Amino acid sequence: MRTGIPCILAAVIAAMFLAGCRQPQQETQASNERQARLLAAQSADLQQQLAARQAEIETLQQKHVQDLRQRDEELARCKARIEALQKDIETGIAERVRGVTTRLLEENAKLRQEVEQLTAQIETLKNTAAQGDSP
Repeated sequence: MRTGIPCILAAVIAAMFLAGCRQPQQETQASNERQARLLAAQSADLQQQLAARQAEIETLQQKHVQDLRQRDEELARCKARIEALQKDIETGIAERVRGVTTRLLEENAKLRQEVEQLTAQIETLKNTAAQGDSP
């Protein structure tokens, strides 16, 4: 029986070594699986975050384009208004100049008439005075 005990003992020790070697392999595989699941979950979260950021960027780009269009439209309206105001100013100035010119020409014509009348009166007075001085 003595030879049987060492064989059994050797078999038990060998089984323990084999069990001990397999256990770290199993733990390593379980750890690798956990890490793989964790990485997969992180990857899924990151992809969701990336999709959310891309959607946010798209929304902001659309808003920016819309804002630019509105500003362009507002700029066009302002330019049209400025042109209209400039035309009104030019028209107003031209009308005022015509009005002043017309008044000045009318006033000038009246003054010429008065000068002619006064000249005629002076001539008449000179003639009357000259006739009164003659004996």
